[in-house]
Amino acid sequence: MENLQRQPDQVGIVVYDLNAFLKSIKELIGMDGFEVIDYPPEGVDVGTTYHGDPSRLNMKVAFCDFGSIQLEVVQPGEGQNIYNDFLKERGPGLHHIRFTDKQFDQISEDFSRKGIKIISSGRGVHGNSQWAYFDTTKELQGLILEIRKPA
Repeated sequence: MENLQRQPDQVGIVVYDLNAFLKSIKELIGMDGFEVIDYPPEGVDVGTTYHGDPSRLNMKVAFCDFGSIQLEVVQPGEGQNIYNDFLKERGPGLHHIRFTDKQFDQISEDFSRKGIKIISSGRGVHGNSQWAYFDTTKELQGLILEIRKPA
């Protein structure tokens, strides 16, 4: 995928219990300082989709920067979403790698031409950023790519 010759800026992990994960990672390796949020914030419409249909995504999310990479830890809420799908199919673990790129639309079109579909999308809560998860599990042996368009 020639358009993604940039550095990834996020690694995403999906877990059953966010608080237990944060406690364990602090105890095991001393990693601390996570910002924990409920997503989306109350009253904010982020226009999420699930396999092309409008959806109501809710989750607890923790973020922590280490070096040039952000670690995102997701505990999904109720309902159909790609994170619950992941937990059901594989259990907790590495879910995605994210790239932020101004060429978001072009990358999306390139992926679509290659038969790689968007499995979830939405807007960020800070500004007008957009994000989309692409089903690259066949090409990348289970790994999902997220592409983010900066605000």
